[in-house]
Amino acid sequence: MSEIDFLSLDGKSLRTFLVVLEELSVTKAAERLGVTQSAVSHTLDKLRLALGDPLFVRSGRNITATERAISLHIPVRTLLDDMKALTSQRVFDPLMGALEFTIAANDFQRDLIFPSLIKELRSEGVDITFHFIASGIPSTGLLRQDHCQLLITPYPPDGPDIFQKRLFDDDDRCFYDANSREAPTSVADFIAADYIDVTFKDIGLGLKNLFNDNNLKAKVTVPNFSDTAVYLKNSDMLTIQLSLMSKVHLQQFSSVAIPFGGESLTMYMVWHKREHIDPASQWLRQKIEARIAKIIEENRH
Repeated sequence: MSEIDFLSLDGKSLRTFLVVLEELSVTKAAERLGVTQSAVSHTLDKLRLALGDPLFVRSGRNITATERAISLHIPVRTLLDDMKALTSQRVFDPLMGALEFTIAANDFQRDLIFPSLIKELRSEGVDITFHFIASGIPSTGLLRQDHCQLLITPYPPDGPDIFQKRLFDDDDRCFYDANSREAPTSVADFIAADYIDVTFKDIGLGLKNLFNDNNLKAKVTVPNFSDTAVYLKNSDMLTIQLSLMSKVHLQQFSSVAIPFGGESLTMYMVWHKREHIDPASQWLRQKIEARIAKIIEENRH
């Protein structure tokens, strides 16, 4: 039996193996990696020779990981994390080379922060590419399986390998179309109104208790924050959203304070330990913090 040629292994091949193992689909792995299916298949063929195992076998229309492949999941992930840590002490210059990040966020956080941040970075000459994916109610798998390098959410997943930092706090306000109705001014006005609410996979986003405790009625539920504007325009309905929605999706609408208190929400940046001391990731987190500080300051005036 010939020895395994461990020197033929490389980080990109191991990364491909890990993504295929997590997706159990060459097609989905290729999409996630941004390469062709044939490139993924070619890499798997090289790994099969190097590791002396089929790694993945056909099971109907799908593929199944062998016991050997499953046993390699944690060692390969640890190895890739250690390889990344080798570069953590390098001098980082965002103007030297291209940068690429995948960010998990819902449309409110994404559209609040990143359009102006991207404009700023481009004006500074930074060659940077962003990919955005929806976070919904996020799990640790988004970070552990390297689907993204950074998560922005009010619901940070918890784990010994997960870091988080408070990004900003915001309070609820009631938004309405001033061309279609008067502002609600009393508790009775709020109770009598119909509401537009945002839900992700049938999970209310912080307003469930507010609605139940105050007998408010959500007559329309939508899956994205940006959708609220479509239903609020030319309507006598109301929507209760964070005040910073006035900077993005609800710019054209008026708003008033909520007489029964409303909710306060904290937004967090969340990342995996592999990104914790990575210079590029540290730089991006600092840029995001600086950008949101400017947005909040502008919102006060």
